[in-house]
Amino acid sequence: GAVSIQRGRQKRRRSQANPQHRSDSSSMARSKSPAARGGRGKAGTPGTGSGGRAGRTASPSKAVKRASSSERQGGSKRSKALVALPFVDFAPVATWRDDMKVLSAMWFGKIAGESHQDKLESFYKDQAELYDGYRQRMLHARTPMMSRLMVQPDRKGKVVWVDLGGGTGANVEYMGDAIAAGWFEKVVVLDLTPSLCQVAEARAQAKWPKVMEVVCGDACDEKDTRLPAAGTCDIVTISYALVMIPDWKAAVANALRLLRPGGHLCVCDFTLLPEKGQWEIAQRFWKATFATDHVHLSVEHREHLKTVTAPVYEETGFGGLPYVPPFLRAGWYAYIGRKQL
Repeated sequence: GAVSIQRGRQKRRRSQANPQHRSDSSSMARSKSPAARGGRGKAGTPGTGSGGRAGRTASPSKAVKRASSSERQGGSKRSKALVALPFVDFAPVATWRDDMKVLSAMWFGKIAGESHQDKLESFYKDQAELYDGYRQRMLHARTPMMSRLMVQPDRKGKVVWVDLGGGTGANVEYMGDAIAAGWFEKVVVLDLTPSLCQVAEARAQAKWPKVMEVVCGDACDEKDTRLPAAGTCDIVTISYALVMIPDWKAAVANALRLLRPGGHLCVCDFTLLPEKGQWEIAQRFWKATFATDHVHLSVEHREHLKTVTAPVYEETGFGGLPYVPPFLRAGWYAYIGRKQL
C-alpha cells in the first residue's frame, strides 16, 4: 500500500512539472471520440448508409463561411469574400389527386421517340403542369445547393445565371428575393423538353419578364447563340439533370465554357453513396429503378466535377420519395465548384 501511494505521488509530481503532457494526453483522448473521428456517432442504417440521419448535414451559414474562406485562400485576385445571394424557400402545394395524375403518367406513360428530346417529351408532357408539386418532395439536394449561390459583392446588378436542364424554371423561385433586390442582369433557363419549357415561359412572363429568359435547347450545344457569350456567366446550375443527359460530360464542359473565371458551377442530383455505407444491393436497386425512366446513377459524376473545378462545397445524404416506404431512401449530392482562374 505504501509503495502504491509513493508511486502515485511521483506520478502527480511529474504531471505537474510537465503540463504539456497532460494537454497531449487529453487531445489523444478526444481524438478517439466519435466526434473527432468524423462526427459519426451511432452507426446509421446499413442499407442506406444514412449515418443515423437523413437530409442535410451542414447549415447554409456554415457552408457560406467555409466557401468564402476557400475563395479568399485562392489568391490575391480572389481576396474579396463572396456574398450569398438572398434565398427564399419554395414549397409548391400538391393535392393527392395531383400526385395520382403524376404517378399515373410516370407508371403508365410510354417513353417513345427517335431522339432524346422526343423521349423526354413523351415522358413529361402529361405531368408538366404538376411537375413541381410532386418532385419538390423528392429532390432533396436542391435547397442545399440553391441556398448557397454566391457571387462577388461588386457584381450586384450584373450577375448572369444559366440553369441548364432547368425544366419548369422552379429554381428561379428560390432567387425571387435576389431578383427583387436587383442582383441579376439576366437569368436563362434552358431545357430540352418543350412541355416543361412552356411552364417555365409562363413563369417568366408572370413574374420576371425583364430578367428571366427560357431557351428550349440542348445543354450540350456549345453553338447555341441564345445562351450568354462564353466566359460571361457568374453561376451555372445543373439541377437533377446530369443523370438524364447521355453525353453529360459535354454538358459540364458547356457549363464551364459559359462561366467567368472564378465563377461557380453548382450541381445537385441523385447518386450512389458507397462511401456512406450504402449496401451494394441498395445501389443496384436504385440504379435499376431509376434506369427505367432513363435516369442513370453513377459516382463518376461527382468524381468528374472535382477534377474539372476547384471544390468549394459538397454535401451528400439520403432522402425519401413520395408514396415509397420510408426505409427506401435514395442518395443525393449537392456540389459547388469554382472555375479555375
